[in-house]
Amino acid sequence: MISPKIKLEIEKSPALQKVINAGEHGRDWSKFTRTFFERIARKINLEVTKKVVASPLLIKEYLLFGEDEFENILFKFKLSGMDDFIEYLRELNVQKPYLWISGKTLQSYWNNSNAKDKKLNVLLTYLNVDLSQWDSWKNFKSDDKAEQDRFGSNDRHTLQLLKKYYLGNYYRYYQKTDNSPVMVKAPFIIREDPKKVAVIETKTIGHRYINSSVVIRDGALYIDCENLDWNEKESYILNIGFETDPELIFGVSNTLDKGGKALAIRNVFVKQPLKYDYGEARALEIPFSQEFEKPCTDAMLLDFFKRSSNNLIITERFFSFKDLASLPGDQLLHS
Repeated sequence: MISPKIKLEIEKSPALQKVINAGEHGRDWSKFTRTFFERIARKINLEVTKKVVASPLLIKEYLLFGEDEFENILFKFKLSGMDDFIEYLRELNVQKPYLWISGKTLQSYWNNSNAKDKKLNVLLTYLNVDLSQWDSWKNFKSDDKAEQDRFGSNDRHTLQLLKKYYLGNYYRYYQKTDNSPVMVKAPFIIREDPKKVAVIETKTIGHRYINSSVVIRDGALYIDCENLDWNEKESYILNIGFETDPELIFGVSNTLDKGGKALAIRNVFVKQPLKYDYGEARALEIPFSQEFEKPCTDAMLLDFFKRSSNNLIITERFFSFKDLASLPGDQLLHS
């Protein structure tokens, strides 16, 4: 969620008031159309571009985008590096500023969608907030209800079950999404924050995720997550059934592969008897060829994924029945 402090200051911005003519169209931003938010985004992008050119540290420290995203930017615009990108920004005209944030994204924030950290940094840059104050602005809460907004209408039941049976440290196991013979062991945690709200986090190699919504229905735990380092969402469905003390839980995650194609991944979540330091934990890659001297959880999971078929299901970008007829059925399945 975007903090009420950031939201209020954006709404109060004299420059944006002129752009949208709030006196004529009302002051409830949640009711604004996409067109209004596109105008707002255009003004924000123009000002942020000026600030970045004047203070390149904002992008050299990757405060407005992640390192992976920057690699894509270099490829997209055929640039050689950071200095080249800054020069590219300097040459942009006011008619077409760099797209730091879209009108669609802004509209979603004013309709209670989860806000990405880098996009909040863009808004704080526009507001000219001192870097030392960014965290306090992002974490500002007007009341405790804001902490509940990450959950859906089934809040109370879901929170009670999570807190009672499923809090703890886990490892999430899955085959590497490029279909190589490698198993990934990723940290995964269901924890209670200081406001007594359950928070779900996981991290892969180079990416961190936190839940934007979570609900339990009919023995399944549904989790939607936002990538904190990249413009991406990831969702999970865990088959928790009615087991109150699971050693492991099977499930599936859905995301995009590096080519932007929808991908479904078989997951196994193993609850840890002892807590580990989630902040320091890192995802590990374990090749299928690795041998273990003694029986252990990693060995059992590695054997399972080596024996399992269809650990990954990758979709294709085809749009006609002619394409469908030419595609072998097993081409979409990776085991």
